[in-house]
Amino acid sequence: MNSLVTALYLDHAGEIRRYIGRRIACRETVADLAQETFVRLLSSERTPEPGKRRAYLFRIAEHLTIDHFRRHAAHDACVSLDQCAEIACPAPPPERYAIARQQIRRLQVAIDELPPRCREVFVKHKFDGLSQKTLAAAYGISLNAVEKLLIRALLRLRDCL
Repeated sequence: MNSLVTALYLDHAGEIRRYIGRRIACRETVADLAQETFVRLLSSERTPEPGKRRAYLFRIAEHLTIDHFRRHAAHDACVSLDQCAEIACPAPPPERYAIARQQIRRLQVAIDELPPRCREVFVKHKFDGLSQKTLAAAYGISLNAVEKLLIRALLRLRDCL
């Protein structure tokens, strides 16, 4: 029986690993399950018929893979409260909210202080979602002029932060 298992191992170990590897990403687990496939064959009381040995190996590998998923599904279903606390996204501290509100106020003031056409083009592009081409047609200016207005607005807003 040992020589039979050795021959089957040499012929099919790579295939078994690839078969399991398509279902399980962890290389170590794949190697363990592939090895266990041949251990089970060796400890089996029945010897598969010559034409069915490969299929028998794959059946063992399939069962081991299913058992692996069952074990992990049962383990993953139980999550302690400590683990939930680690997973939960902590709320930002209150000072982060205050800083964000101050930045928004500064940006609003900076937008209000932009030259009228620059402000209108910027607001319609960034907040209303109009394309640069649409803005150029609406204002009767070139696409290059729209880009320059947007750049001017962005530079001033960057400076205010």
